[in-house]
Amino acid sequence: MIKNIDIEIKRQYAIHAARWCKKNLGVNRRRKHQLKVSVRITFKKSDQRDFHGSYYSNENRIIIYDLNCKTLEDVVSTVIHEYTHYLQSTKKYWEYFQTHYYSTHPYERQAKRNEIKYTSECLKTIKKLI
Repeated sequence: MIKNIDIEIKRQYAIHAARWCKKNLGVNRRRKHQLKVSVRITFKKSDQRDFHGSYYSNENRIIIYDLNCKTLEDVVSTVIHEYTHYLQSTKKYWEYFQTHYYSTHPYERQAKRNEIKYTSECLKTIKKLI
């Protein structure tokens, strides 16, 4: 059984993960406002899957769904995934959605690759800071 991690600890990890992303993945210069990261006590589900997080381009905000992220690794990998979407073209993202399923969507695949590639490194960096 997985012990529930305090939301404040998740927030700290999410903020540190976003800083790590900014330093290591860069920033989106097309955005006029600074990226915001929020961890919310909520649960989000679609017909196919539970959402760990979302990137809302209109707010330039990453939301992490506390109840769906059971581990700190979930939090960090979700920030990396959503940060990747922040870096991508929103217009192109929605164009791809017209012709691709989620599993074959090029931007979703890139975000998943970044999760796999960077989560461990990012977690190690955060653990040294906290």
